[in-house]
Amino acid sequence: MAHTVRARRVWSWFLLPGLALSSAALSSTVASAQPADPADPPAEEPTAAPGVDPTPPPSVEEPPPPPEETTGDSTVPPPPVPQGSDSEVADARAGDSAVELPGKTYYFVGLRYRTIIVPKFMVNLFGDGGRTVVVHSGGPEFAIRKDGFEYNFGLWFANYAMDDTPFKSTSDGEKAWEIVNSKMKAIYITSDFLWSQEFSPAFSLNYGAGVGLGFMFGDLNRVQAYPRAGSAGNPEDYERCSGPGTPDPNFCGTDNDHYGDYNEPSWADGGSKPIVFPWLALQTGLRFKPAKSFVARLDLGFGTSGFFVGLGADYGL
Repeated sequence: MAHTVRARRVWSWFLLPGLALSSAALSSTVASAQPADPADPPAEEPTAAPGVDPTPPPSVEEPPPPPEETTGDSTVPPPPVPQGSDSEVADARAGDSAVELPGKTYYFVGLRYRTIIVPKFMVNLFGDGGRTVVVHSGGPEFAIRKDGFEYNFGLWFANYAMDDTPFKSTSDGEKAWEIVNSKMKAIYITSDFLWSQEFSPAFSLNYGAGVGLGFMFGDLNRVQAYPRAGSAGNPEDYERCSGPGTPDPNFCGTDNDHYGDYNEPSWADGGSKPIVFPWLALQTGLRFKPAKSFVARLDLGFGTSGFFVGLGADYGL
């Protein structure tokens, strides 16, 4: 309230000179309204110079200036920040750190090893008998990685060797047991598509899938088998027949020639031995990158050949 009263007083001080000026102006207006003295000559109106248009030119409004272009950061998302401390990021830009910068492509070349376990239950999907087979494999690989995703191309060899094992088709009778052994091998061309969940610049969890094709070669031997004395009903104790009708004509029949060193023909020759075999797998694992120049990897997965566990070691280019 004190401020309001004081403001009114201030405004009254500003209004007093204005009232005085208004009174003076009013007096002059009244005086000018009185008739002029006839002796005074009339005031001359100003005349324009010859050839000059007395009408003032129309005012031209200038267009408003164009709005300033804004490149504010509010509409442009900031670039992703790589994980790691400032010193690690600086080292990464210099090319010495394990930190991987967003938008940059990294290349690796190295070797892989995988142990593939073909479990017996998978063999029994196609027949009776069999055994769990351990397949050793390995070869070179080349990886391309960017923003936590990589393509890992592999060219690797797998040995599907298997010792003598009793086997027969599920639909065949008891007299159809054979002793089978394998010296088959495969050359795989595959690609793994892996995403990574980083725990730190050095450690991450890989997950993804692998696809490819294996080219099969080598021998698949199969020979008719018979139960030796006291082994009836246990195919694990069966022995090879030496020839048709020998030594047991009930099991060593003449309906086929699976004797001696018989080698199963491939698909191309009408047999059951595959020429190609697909590689389809779901996989996960761990990735360890202590420096830009080295990456180690643990692979775990399951696919058309069974379960596998493997190791990879790559050099960063």
